[in-house]
Amino acid sequence: MRRTPIDELQPGTSLSKQPFLLRDKSMTTTRTGALLLRVGLGDRTGSLPGIMFDAPARLMQDLVVGGGVEVTGRVEEYRDTLQIRMDRILVTELGDMAEYLPSAQRPIGEMQRELDALIASVQQSDLNRLLLAVLGSGGEYRVPFREAPAAKQMHHACRGGLLQHTLSVAALVQAAVAAHPELDRDMALAIALLHDLGKCRAYDPTTFDMTDEGSLWGHLYMSASLTEAAIAQLPGFDRQVRLTLIHGILAHHGSLDHGSPVLPMTAEAMAVHHADAMDADLQGAAETFGRVDSQAGPYTGWSAMHETRLYRGVSEASDTYGRGDGQ
Repeated sequence: MRRTPIDELQPGTSLSKQPFLLRDKSMTTTRTGALLLRVGLGDRTGSLPGIMFDAPARLMQDLVVGGGVEVTGRVEEYRDTLQIRMDRILVTELGDMAEYLPSAQRPIGEMQRELDALIASVQQSDLNRLLLAVLGSGGEYRVPFREAPAAKQMHHACRGGLLQHTLSVAALVQAAVAAHPELDRDMALAIALLHDLGKCRAYDPTTFDMTDEGSLWGHLYMSASLTEAAIAQLPGFDRQVRLTLIHGILAHHGSLDHGSPVLPMTAEAMAVHHADAMDADLQGAAETFGRVDSQAGPYTGWSAMHETRLYRGVSEASDTYGRGDGQ
């Protein structure tokens, strides 16, 4: 029987022994004393919550986050979103993991070549050798960096998401340099390429859950720390270049309230902060528009990232909701 991808599921769809990747699990007790199992189910097209009432207590021990499960149940609507009311959930072996891990919109090989070209374009010698040591061919973090997600669910939550986000930030930074040639292009680009380096260790590459390091240290500190460690292995690295680069990494969230320990104090740090925020917001919006959503009409369901509903618009040509052809 053909498995139905998550992005094709509709309210009322019945599922029989459908395989999913188990993204998370939790068990709570209802007011009546029954056990309620909540799980996160995923495939390459998205993720969906699942619930089971009167769940056997042993399921919390049997189910392994990051492993496969087989679900029998029915898709239903709950608070403007879809979920699966599960009758049965069993551990199973998954086949090709590419079917169960959402992937970046662009091929990873294509993005890797673009990253290599950007690194080669950096002429400042210390920044160039640092980028090569970290992300170049044979670089310490080259493989985990291209496989990692950029988040668990807000934006770029997919295999290759960190690389896709990084390249988008780099493109926006280069546009800022074109508009403001007084910016140090090599420094701004190096900050852009390394600003989220810590995410390759802050998120589990299969479940996208935060690792202990990610939870306890945060990816800003980790990005700066990993970069500092790499610089320490490069004799004669310029002190001022190091100061400016690490500052840009630490300041890229833009405010203390958003997790940066310092505010952007250089033009290059400002450029990366705004590029990072723009790409995250726009990608998050695109994913919200494309998400499985029972909400009909011109507005999406609530977007936690944007703290509002988003407006789909109405196509004048077809009088239907959405952007329509050419819009």
